[in-house]
Amino acid sequence: MARVLLTGAYGQVGKEIEVCLLNSEDEVISCDHRALDISQEDRVLSAVTESGADIIINAAAYTNVEKAEDERVKAYEVNAYGPKYLAKAAKLADIPLIHISTDYVFSSENGRPHREDDTVEAQCVYGKSKLEGEENIIACCSKYLIVRASWIFGRYGNNFVKTMLRLAGKYDAVSVVSDQKGNPTPARALAEALCIMMHEALKPDFKDYGIYHFAGNPATTWDEFARSVFKYAKLAGFIQKDMVVKSILAKDYPSKAVRPYDSRLDTNKINEVFKIDLPDWHDYLPETVGEFFDEQNN
Repeated sequence: MARVLLTGAYGQVGKEIEVCLLNSEDEVISCDHRALDISQEDRVLSAVTESGADIIINAAAYTNVEKAEDERVKAYEVNAYGPKYLAKAAKLADIPLIHISTDYVFSSENGRPHREDDTVEAQCVYGKSKLEGEENIIACCSKYLIVRASWIFGRYGNNFVKTMLRLAGKYDAVSVVSDQKGNPTPARALAEALCIMMHEALKPDFKDYGIYHFAGNPATTWDEFARSVFKYAKLAGFIQKDMVVKSILAKDYPSKAVRPYDSRLDTNKINEVFKIDLPDWHDYLPETVGEFFDEQNN
């Protein structure tokens, strides 16, 4: 049984990690922003020291891609400096750090899914702040697992699936970008993968630290993702109408943040090292859609 310090515990992924750890009978010290502001170095060091944790999982992040363009300082405090302080504290305690990063560290299209060692070149403030967080971790400690994930959705928090369902309650048609490709990733599947990695990292002979990619299959575009959400919601009886998805180009969508056109992730490494199979994201739509409508009805 491991003693785990979990930051960002009540976010979309953090909550799923907490559930997963509790189910495996690990001891979890769950911290949200109020309990532990990771942008405060002294508080981070004290929290890690006092927790007596065997490992840290950092699920805390500033994730609003659009608002980050206007709130650059806040985005960097959480996404860049927070991971740095956690890494420094992890090194002092001689414990591993698991950190969730993003596909938005990439920008270019290379005709295939991005591998962990591909060139990174973030285009927006969110991506740049997350990339600096990765670099800070690598510079500050050696026992780290950085896990890049893409297009995360799930039962908790806000995400693309829930946004589409909210729009379905107001409109008969939505316009969705069609020329950006990526991998929708279920938050629960990501949490389960992180728990597997955590238990492996705590073994005395573990040496496979580094950067990994985790993502759902198959890759798709935002407009096709939206169509899948509406299709399931209607089949399950949550909506009665046929939602129309109008495909538009990214250049025609009003946005301050520049997003990668192809952020597909190659996940061979995580499968080879940890024997983790990648989830079919379609299988996780029922719980996300169902949870959304349960919330609406309560």
